[in-house]
Amino acid sequence: MYKKKEFKKLTPLYDVHVYEGINGIAIRYCHKKLECFKGNEKYNNVLEIGAGTTPHIDYIKHKFDNYYIAETSEASIKHYENDKKISAVLYDGVKLPFENNFFDRIIIFHALEHINDPENFLFEMMSKLKNDGLISISLPTDPGILWSRKIIYQILLQKEHIKFLVKNMNIYLLQNI
Repeated sequence: MYKKKEFKKLTPLYDVHVYEGINGIAIRYCHKKLECFKGNEKYNNVLEIGAGTTPHIDYIKHKFDNYYIAETSEASIKHYENDKKISAVLYDGVKLPFENNFFDRIIIFHALEHINDPENFLFEMMSKLKNDGLISISLPTDPGILWSRKIIYQILLQKEHIKFLVKNMNIYLLQNI
């Protein structure tokens, strides 16, 4: 999730912010809706890209043999070290370190908007997908009703949280100039 050391401490705050309250209800709803399709009963090899520390695996309705996570964060990779259901792999955010035509399903949940070159990354994902495979993409939308309420909620009720994030973001931006 975060490459810089000062951002690693934000992971627990981020998980609480995203998965609790009204925002959590919306996110869990999006996870569930990503499984509302008529597909195969089994997808042998499943890849999730950018899961952070809250993967989609608990929402999956089909059977699978292998569940992989591709992450840019070493902290997220460490999170999965003892999880026997998940094989987590570190990657550079550009090239997925897997064979072409390997996956039956690829999931990218609220992560594509964080990719620097999303158009080329979609082609990269497609190269790793089998010909009859499935890609499941969930993106936040603006100006959706839930998104708008989330912004109002942040402004009115979580001013300290926003100041903390902005302060750290400014430090990050200054260090990279």
